[in-house]
Amino acid sequence: MKKIVIFTQNLDIGGVQKSVKTLSNYLASYCDIKIVLAEDNKNIAYDFNNITILKIKTLDIDISQRDIGQMLFDYRIQEFDKILEQVQPDIVISYEDYNNLISLNTQYKCKKIISCRVSISDSFKNKKIHLLSEEFYHENIQKYYPFADKIICVGKHIEKELINDFSLSNSMTIYNGIKTHQEKVEDIKYDNFIVTIGRLHPQKGQKDLIVAFDMIKDKISQKLLIVGDGIEKDNLQSLIDKLNLNDRVFLMGFDTPYKYIKKCDLFIFPSYYEGFSNTILEVMSMKKNIVSYNYKGSEEILFPENIVESANIESLANRILFYIENKNSNDILENKLYQRSQEFSLDQTLLNYKMEILSI
Repeated sequence: MKKIVIFTQNLDIGGVQKSVKTLSNYLASYCDIKIVLAEDNKNIAYDFNNITILKIKTLDIDISQRDIGQMLFDYRIQEFDKILEQVQPDIVISYEDYNNLISLNTQYKCKKIISCRVSISDSFKNKKIHLLSEEFYHENIQKYYPFADKIICVGKHIEKELINDFSLSNSMTIYNGIKTHQEKVEDIKYDNFIVTIGRLHPQKGQKDLIVAFDMIKDKISQKLLIVGDGIEKDNLQSLIDKLNLNDRVFLMGFDTPYKYIKKCDLFIFPSYYEGFSNTILEVMSMKKNIVSYNYKGSEEILFPENIVESANIESLANRILFYIENKNSNDILENKLYQRSQEFSLDQTLLNYKMEILSI
């Protein structure tokens, strides 16, 4: 039985965390699985099937200290190396570019598979991730990614970027998959609404959506529900107040998404960039129509009729209005999306991972 370590940042709520949970529990039937977390101060939001979880101690740091990002990065490499020497795995699977680079910098010798979840050109542009600059990621991805035994991307657009921008030949794509949502869905008091779901963050475009809704509010009767929590909460509420939309736009906080998807008239996805959105697949599988910005990779899932130009708030507003006013067009696209969602089977996704992992 192969011993596998899966390395990720934390197991709090999120798409990556859910993917780690799903793959770990699946592989536990075939391999000895241990999970290592890069930080020990976050909630573990998922259940695991007799899988040991190890954690790297989170340091108290002064973020104003010079080169603190590099210091923290080097510390995590050293601590992860100690864990690998203790566990002696045959394979390490890491998630996200920061943790991928930590894994590839360790001295412990084994097969290493890295999972790339986002567009590098979009995600690191003009900002620091884990206190490290865009230049750090570009230089180190160029240097270390060729040494990965396999690079698994969640979308063709990410794989193409690695090939075109970094001249990598060791990458492949395995799409995320979903289970058809069959269990009973809790009812909610709201009806006659459109909805968006996601963490409240500038990346997710909720501000654009609120402005777009304000442009068409007098032409539709629906409310706008925004499900999620995050750093933009106060800014979004201030915008709602400024536009006098408190009786039409509601921040719902973090909540189970399915009950909102089930009853919505239309799902809006104004995200500026994504890796591969499980939320989109879940909406499609529940036979709901979608209006989305054209983030990289959107065309791998959605139809042209679903997509408008990113940051074009007027186009976003007009497309929402069109589907609210044209039920027949909305219903036709709902059915097309549902049929396409059947191509993204979780069982097939997990089988693809198993075959790739066990083949090295």
